[in-house]
Amino acid sequence: MTEEIPEHGVPLYMVTDWADRFPWLFAGITHAGSGPDPFDLRLFGDPVSRRAPARWKGLLQALAFEAIVYAHQLHETRIVIHDRVGKGVRGTEGGADGHATADSGVLLAVTVADCVPVYLLDADARAVALLHAGWRGAAAGILLSGITLFGQRWGSDPRRLRVHLGPAICGECYEVGPEVFGALGLEIPPDPAPVDVRAALARQARAAGVPTEGITVSDICTLCGDANLFSHRAGRSERQVAVVGIRP
Repeated sequence: MTEEIPEHGVPLYMVTDWADRFPWLFAGITHAGSGPDPFDLRLFGDPVSRRAPARWKGLLQALAFEAIVYAHQLHETRIVIHDRVGKGVRGTEGGADGHATADSGVLLAVTVADCVPVYLLDADARAVALLHAGWRGAAAGILLSGITLFGQRWGSDPRRLRVHLGPAICGECYEVGPEVFGALGLEIPPDPAPVDVRAALARQARAAGVPTEGITVSDICTLCGDANLFSHRAGRSERQVAVVGIRP
């Protein structure tokens, strides 16, 4: 990923490979920024960020999209398709852990702070999705749900999909109980041990038919990395926002 700070002072990283290959697409993630007040985009939880609503509007303006959609995240597998959503910052009723669209001008967003932002793309269909995958979502099959949705909605063959697993807590930092390994279909250790959720998701993508060359994995860790990202495991309550959308 490369850093881009556009107008309105919004601190962003871009998914470089996708930016080079698909100039009609924007994919990236915000970070904490360099000012004394971290660029927190948290809309839910206690307390919410009082500056978050204005910052969401600033993010939309900075990227020159017409609308940005978000949802209260459930750690489940509900994915919402967005068609003709209007303009501005738009919440999704009922909560969701994923968004998808083939409409231009619609920026899909998920908030993260250790969980994996999963970017999905069918370049031929010009369709994109963005999923929020913690270990519960990964175990429940949100990635497979996203791949299935592409096939049902846009006739996408998994072999032409691209999957990018964005910045998240790494496999060395994320120690969990044996039950998490069981839920992810991994060999169960006798004691708590580190697990790599991005590696588990990459295996799921390959098992669903996405070719290895279509899968990219960020090497940025939200906890031990130096990318200036918020981490729940580090005791931070703030959230960054992953975004993807077809440029208007």
